[in-house]
Amino acid sequence: MQNQLVSIVMVNYNHEDFIEEAIESVLKQTYRNWELIIIDDGSTDQSCKIIKNYADNNKRIIPIFLEKNSHICVATNIGLNRISGEFVARLDSDDVWEMDKLEKQINYLEDNQQDICFTKLKIIDKDSRVVKREDKEDLYNLYDNRQKNSSEWLKFFFYYGNSLIQSSVLMRREVVKRVGFFNLAYVQAHDFDFFIRAAKHFEFGFIEEPLLKYRRIEKQNSEVNPENDLRFFNEYMNIRLHFFDDFPDDLFIKTFQDCFVNKDASSHEELLCEQAFLLMKCIGGGVNPVLGLIKMEELLNKPDTSAVLAEKYHFTPKMFYEENKKRQFFSYDLYKQEHDLKYELQKVKESNKHQQDHINLLLELKDKQQKYIEEIQSSISWKLTEPIRKMRKKMNNKEKRF
Repeated sequence: MQNQLVSIVMVNYNHEDFIEEAIESVLKQTYRNWELIIIDDGSTDQSCKIIKNYADNNKRIIPIFLEKNSHICVATNIGLNRISGEFVARLDSDDVWEMDKLEKQINYLEDNQQDICFTKLKIIDKDSRVVKREDKEDLYNLYDNRQKNSSEWLKFFFYYGNSLIQSSVLMRREVVKRVGFFNLAYVQAHDFDFFIRAAKHFEFGFIEEPLLKYRRIEKQNSEVNPENDLRFFNEYMNIRLHFFDDFPDDLFIKTFQDCFVNKDASSHEELLCEQAFLLMKCIGGGVNPVLGLIKMEELLNKPDTSAVLAEKYHFTPKMFYEENKKRQFFSYDLYKQEHDLKYELQKVKESNKHQQDHINLLLELKDKQQKYIEEIQSSISWKLTEPIRKMRKKMNNKEKRF
C-alpha cells in the first residue's frame, strides 16, 4: 500500500445531524495518511461547533468557516485550492465511507495505473438505515450503470445524464490540475459538469464493492422542492450547450460517429456541423432543437462552416428559417407535464389490462360452466330424471294458480 497524502474535501451547510458520522468515517479509515479540509458554508446550526471540536483534537482536520452561505461550488473550490495531497477525494457531509474505502481505491489506482476511480454504493436514509434495493430499484440501477470506456461515458452523459456520485470518487491531483475547479454557474449539476470534463481526458475505473453509504432524504425529491428540480433541469440544459467545448476531434469521432448525419465527416468544420445537429436532438428526440439552433446560427455566420453546411449537408439559411417555425423551447413544465401524462397513461393501460384479464377470466369461467351444464344435460342420469323434473314443473305451476 502506498503512503501518499490524500486530501479530502468536505463541504458542509447545516448538516449538524449528519456531519459527525461523516467525519467519524474518515477517522476510521485504514489508510491513515490523509488531511480533511472541511469548508463550512455559513451554517446557522451547530455544525461549526462540531467541526471545531474535531479540529481541536486532530491536526489532520483543517476547518475553514465562511461567514456567508455561497453554495457548494464556491466552497468546494476554496477547499480544492488548499489541497496538498497527491490524491484528492470528495465527501459530502451527510455521506459515510466504509473504513477501507481509501485503502482499496489507492491500491486500485496504483495497480491499474489509472487516475480516477469510483465505487459502488449503498443508499441510506436520514437515520442511516440502508435502503433495500427493491425499495429504490431505479436509483440502484442508475448508480450501478457502467460504460466500458470514456467514449461510452461521454455518450451516456450526453443522451441520458449523470449516474456517478462524487462522494465515491478518488483521483490523482493531476486530474484536478487538468480539468480545473468546479464551474460556479452550477449548484446541483456541478459534479456532472466536472465528470464530463474529466472523461475528455481520463478513463474511469470502478471498484465493484459498496464502499460508500450515500444518503437520500425526503427533501431531495422533486415533488418536495419543485424549484430545485427546475434549476436542475436548467443546469443540465446549459451543460449540454457547452458539452462539446474543448472536445478533441478524434475523441468526438470515436464517441459519436455512429450518430453522424454524414458518417464520413472528418474535417474540423464538418465536426462542428455534426455537433450542432446532435444538439438539435439531444433531449426528447428532436422536441428541443434550441441548443442546436444556437450553434447553427454561429456556423451559418462563418463563411467556412456555412459553406460546409450547404455543400455537405444541404443546410441553408432558408432551412434554418423553416426550423424556426417549429417549437424550439422545451420548458421544464412541459417536460414534467409530459412525464406525468405518460405515467398516468401507463397506469390506465395497466388498469385496463387488469380489467381485461378479469373479463377474460369471467368469460373462461362462463364457458366452463356452460360446458359443465351441457355435460350434465347429456348424461344418462339427466335423461332418466327428466319425467320427474317435468312432474315437478307441473306441480309448481298448479301451486302458482292457487
